[in-house]
Amino acid sequence: MKKHTTYKYNINRQSLLVCLLIISCCVIACKKETKVKIEKEVINKVAPISIKGLQQRSYNSEISFEKNLEDTEKYKSILISYPSDSLKIYALVTIPKSQKPKNGFPILIFGHGFHPEPKKYGVSTKTGKDWRPGDYYRDLPEVFAENGYLVITPDYRGHNISEGFEFTQTSYLASTYYALDVLNLISTLSTFENTNTEDVFFLGHSMGGDVGLKTVLATNQIKAASIWAGVSASTKEQALYYGKLYDKNNDKTTSQSIKNYMGKLNAAVSSLGFEYNIDSGDAINYIQDINTPIILHHARWDASVPYQWSESLASKLFEYHKKFELYSYPSKEHLLTGENRNIAIQRDLAFFNKTRIIKQEQ
Repeated sequence: MKKHTTYKYNINRQSLLVCLLIISCCVIACKKETKVKIEKEVINKVAPISIKGLQQRSYNSEISFEKNLEDTEKYKSILISYPSDSLKIYALVTIPKSQKPKNGFPILIFGHGFHPEPKKYGVSTKTGKDWRPGDYYRDLPEVFAENGYLVITPDYRGHNISEGFEFTQTSYLASTYYALDVLNLISTLSTFENTNTEDVFFLGHSMGGDVGLKTVLATNQIKAASIWAGVSASTKEQALYYGKLYDKNNDKTTSQSIKNYMGKLNAAVSSLGFEYNIDSGDAINYIQDINTPIILHHARWDASVPYQWSESLASKLFEYHKKFELYSYPSKEHLLTGENRNIAIQRDLAFFNKTRIIKQEQ
């Protein structure tokens, strides 16, 4: 009887241990499932056009040849296209005719600025014919191509004949959509012949500077970036500045006038279909995440984009111990011309080459 009782007790104890093990496994599994669920919920709460949203996305596109354009002694240009968020985006490619470096031509992506009539971007104001990137920016891709860079100038969605015109009407949100176009373009770079995808650079002017900052925050493939008269202020500061700039009665700023200035932006945010905090999409709030050396150029008396915005960006870069250079020019030009432009280009070339030399030494 005693033996039988002991045997029964052992069975109960073993059963108890098995039950405890099963319960423990269930608890651990539940915790893991809960953790995964929470992580998914956190990811899902990140707005796709926020900086974090750009960083979490994956980019995968491919290029298609469209047609040949110019062919000069120093460079030739072609038109390509590629899909970006299912939209067909076109880009001008300016190819140097100089001797190809051993590792291939370095690549420069040029981000143009705001165009008041996006469908007329790249159309010559002199002839009325399509002539990407237009009279205003004409010599920038050409000069860098003549200096041995393969230069790619994307339209951005909704510009010229690129699809997605509705995105150009999203107020200050538009630059983030344009950054998506650049990031999708970057995913295609390995398919360009005779190029070195280890040496990829970015030059952005005005709004293109905002596009560039958002791009370098989402990818580490840009080795160095140049920003000319860049829009780098927060969205709210931009809305206030440009609201006042075009307001005939701008001698007084009130809460109501700021609400009026932000009316179109707020309407664009309301129509997104997902929650979006404006501050989460401002590159200036994420400077600590930048790993790309940046060179800044700005005319001191530029009215289109205040010089102070570049100083504020420089102070942020300094605060977070980032590599940067800031150059001011005694001018009121929004896009530098003449000798100032030549100086800025030479400074860019030196800055880019410095990055390449450091990399080669390592």
